[in-house]
Amino acid sequence: MGHEGTDPARVRVADDLEVLTRPGPWAAGEAHYLYHEIFTHDDYLRDLPPLRPDAVVVDAGANIGLFALRVAGLCPDARLVVVEPVPATCALLRANLAGLAPGSVRVVEAALGRRDGRAVLTAYRHLSANSTGRPWEKPAHWVAEMRETQTDPRLADEMLSTDLVEVEVVRLSSVLPPEAPRIDLVKVDVEGAELEVLHGIDERDWPRIAALVVEVHDVDDRVREVERLLTRHGFECGRRVPAMMSPDLRHHIVTAARA
Repeated sequence: MGHEGTDPARVRVADDLEVLTRPGPWAAGEAHYLYHEIFTHDDYLRDLPPLRPDAVVVDAGANIGLFALRVAGLCPDARLVVVEPVPATCALLRANLAGLAPGSVRVVEAALGRRDGRAVLTAYRHLSANSTGRPWEKPAHWVAEMRETQTDPRLADEMLSTDLVEVEVVRLSSVLPPEAPRIDLVKVDVEGAELEVLHGIDERDWPRIAALVVEVHDVDDRVREVERLLTRHGFECGRRVPAMMSPDLRHHIVTAARA
């Protein structure tokens, strides 16, 4: 089965919002899914204090930029740092955020981890939000259910096709704005690398962070480990299943605000 063309596709996800995605129906469907997750259900923000108009927000795992656009719409003077490691996805991210105010957003093309280095990611060609450094953690029943959406096995193979991509890894503290006395929100959605990302925050930077929201895949008791780490740094945590996900997938949204 041949690949789709490589030129980006423009997808209208709402009456007032179009975004660029990879070409083809699966990427368009994913863009609609992400829109409803982020805008309709407000999955990342709804349990946290309202952001200030000039909020400083770090988006780790920015994908094509829908959460950044959500924040920019709510906070007219926001300063954003958006982090996305996969080059093809990062190119779409840059394009989708190009209309924001000059100087309001910094794009970092890198993965985040406990220490600087290099890593190999499994990048989904058509379902970019699923790209991961931990492909073995993808639930088998998710793969089976995705395959069942296609009547032709060859289409299922193409929909779930991946590439191995080597990327730079940096620590989260290295991308925090050094001049900002307060980081209003750190959002982390990194497909299994949540703890590594959080361990990349220097002790001196934790007091600057007012709130976090972390999507956690609960493998090896990872949710409790994330909550323990955040509690140790002075946060009160909440937990719930993402609005559009089955509990069987064992994904959780962990929110953390200062006690």
